[in-house]
Amino acid sequence: MKRLVIVLSLLLSVVSVAACAPESSGTGEGDGLHSIVPDVVGLDETEARSEIEDAGYTVGRVTTEAEPAAEPGTVVKQDPIASTSLPLEAEVNIILAAP
Repeated sequence: MKRLVIVLSLLLSVVSVAACAPESSGTGEGDGLHSIVPDVVGLDETEARSEIEDAGYTVGRVTTEAEPAAEPGTVVKQDPIASTSLPLEAEVNIILAAP
């Protein structure tokens, strides 16, 4: 009988804690509607496109910029920046080092 009381008390405690946990609003990371933008800086265009698309986004504008320190054709900037939480299918723009 004592064991039953202990088990029921523990079960009630777990249920109480779960009932107090905050609910998801359905608008943040991990809700199936958002994802984290991957870091594609330093990748070539093909690899960057693959990473972006694999994360559930689409590639937006692809432009070039003079960047003497980078190998031509590699991503030197991205918008939005890596680790940003965005809705799936949003556009990620990349800027490649000019030849």
